[in-house]
Amino acid sequence: MLRWIGIFLLTLALNLPGQAQEMKLQVLATSDTHAAIMAEDPFTLRPSNRGWAKLATLIRQQKARHPHTLLLDGGDTIQGDPSAYLRARVRTDLPDAPMAIMNALGYHAMTVGNHDFDWGQATLRQAEEQATFPWLAANLVTTSTGKPAFTPYAVVEMGLVRVGILGLANSSTTQIVPAANLHGLRVEDALATARTYVPLLRTKEKADVVVVFLHGGMGRPDARAFTENQGMALAEQVPGIDLLLLGHTHTNVATRHNGVPILQPMAQGQALGVAELSLRKERQGWKVVACTHEVRPVTEDLPPDPQVLELTAPLRAATEKYLNTSTATLTTDLDGRWSRMEDSALMQLIHTVQRQAVNAQLSAAASPSVRYFVPKGPTSIRQFWALMPYENLVARIPVTGLQLKLWLEHAARYYNLSHQPELVNREVPGFDFDMIDGVSYALDISRPLGQRVVDLKFNGQPVKENQTFTMAITSYRLSGGGGYLDAIHFKGQAQVQNPTPLRNLLFEYVLARPTLSIDVPNRWRIIPALDRERVLAQTR
Repeated sequence: MLRWIGIFLLTLALNLPGQAQEMKLQVLATSDTHAAIMAEDPFTLRPSNRGWAKLATLIRQQKARHPHTLLLDGGDTIQGDPSAYLRARVRTDLPDAPMAIMNALGYHAMTVGNHDFDWGQATLRQAEEQATFPWLAANLVTTSTGKPAFTPYAVVEMGLVRVGILGLANSSTTQIVPAANLHGLRVEDALATARTYVPLLRTKEKADVVVVFLHGGMGRPDARAFTENQGMALAEQVPGIDLLLLGHTHTNVATRHNGVPILQPMAQGQALGVAELSLRKERQGWKVVACTHEVRPVTEDLPPDPQVLELTAPLRAATEKYLNTSTATLTTDLDGRWSRMEDSALMQLIHTVQRQAVNAQLSAAASPSVRYFVPKGPTSIRQFWALMPYENLVARIPVTGLQLKLWLEHAARYYNLSHQPELVNREVPGFDFDMIDGVSYALDISRPLGQRVVDLKFNGQPVKENQTFTMAITSYRLSGGGGYLDAIHFKGQAQVQNPTPLRNLLFEYVLARPTLSIDVPNRWRIIPALDRERVLAQTR
């Protein structure tokens, strides 16, 4: 009764002559937190402005400033940090940490991300059940019924304003998630889905404000259907969006396109998206008349949130014990600094594990980081975990000599021409620069793209275009990640796929060897020789 009296009085006040009929709505957005909890790198243990502990403090501060605050997440939420692995695979008796934290903070909705499927649908649904807010994905459909597999949208009342929230999974989910993890689901195009649901929110649901959260990045305004990043295309092609929130690409974005404010916070809880919408009551309802939006970084001065620390204490203790498990004693450093310039012990370790996993002649893999370094001597699980943060599998595909060359030419896009001040092509992330082991070659980056692979040999003999090989690749590459299969015009199927995650295969390999020695055959290099310090300064 008191609630209805309050609404009546507020309505009366808003309609009094001369009364300003205005309201402020704050929207807070997180995305791609990847279950990071503490403000430290989990592998080096160095302090880092990231994670739920500090992010929660920032969220509470922002909520305290606005009586009407909508709190949303863009997915890739339950996978990434080692604690998420331990919860999903070892300590299933413990609650899902991100869901416990988000419940405590009062989240209103979350869009489903591609990495939320990494543990399989059973674990995903268990986490969803623990949430006190809906998981949204209007474009994920149950194959057998044609009905939405998740809640398509949510409507939240903020005072007298109705806010419609449309969640959209990545249109390329089928290309970047193993097929087994999507069994029984169909992915529909996010653009087409938005064209259906945005008008529905306006008409059927009477939403005054429409917020769309896509687990995808900016992309291009003319992005086609089922493209991985369709943010700008949504703003360009779908009218009626008041605020567009993005994720997936792990970048900070605060911009506008076609008049639509677009906001994306950095990954691992490094930042919070903050938007303030100014609304005015008009004859047909509330209307957004202005929007300010920015990305606010998590800073060093933010104290950790006590409730986050309390909720996650048992899981964090179990994770630390697991990560500190002793492994092999290295006889050589694992140094990532030059791993994108020449053969290295770091990459030889990864290639060896991949080849053995599927009994392949060759292996294609990218360096995990140019900042990765483990000195020779005793090691632990923690140090090797940093090599494999995602749940990739290993597959074997057949390739021809021509396809090998095309694969390497596609990788060589990572470098600009050697004489240019900027050596690294910023459009190609480091995790999409593959090296192939089992053949010898050089990448001559003084040459134009398409002509860079030189002296490609197998067992000392030049590789012929029609020669056939078997090659180990990750499930990310197999599903289209990095565009390699398109680049080599591969239309076949994997010959075999190892069901054990690559990370676990790596652990098995190093745990089986009290002493780990790695030979470096020096089968590939960049030419001409590059200024190492300049390369290191420009790569990440």
